[in-house]
Amino acid sequence: MIRRGFLATTAALLGAAIAGGFGLLATLFAKATSRWPARHATRWTALCKLSDLRDDAPFETSFTFERFEGWYREKVARQVYVTRDAQGAPVVFSRTCTHLGCPVKWKAQSKTFRCACHGGVFDASGSVVEGPPPRALDRLPCRIAGELIEVEEA
Repeated sequence: MIRRGFLATTAALLGAAIAGGFGLLATLFAKATSRWPARHATRWTALCKLSDLRDDAPFETSFTFERFEGWYREKVARQVYVTRDAQGAPVVFSRTCTHLGCPVKWKAQSKTFRCACHGGVFDASGSVVEGPPPRALDRLPCRIAGELIEVEEA
């Protein structure tokens, strides 16, 4: 065998081995990620029963879910208030103030949500009444499933 032919054959075999390795890695990655939940799939978590809601105060609860960001997986805990709007439909508010992320508490005497850290005040519909918050409390998508109120994991 001539030296030039030997080098050409060796280079071709080496290139084929590298391409085969990348193909094998791509196949293994595709197989492993096919078991992950789809990012676009909507997942729902039960918060409470419809009978748990009262007219005089929001229902305070929390839920946890698993979030996937590429290879990273984390458990997320969210604290929320569940109440009804003027038409009687359930509404889920985040307990996080829209100013700097401090927790808000329901004050039954004034029928408002208050942020003790920076003086933010929100009315029963989540709108800003006073203080530094730039917008209303965040509403989470929810639905009624039978007797349960479910919230979208996000």
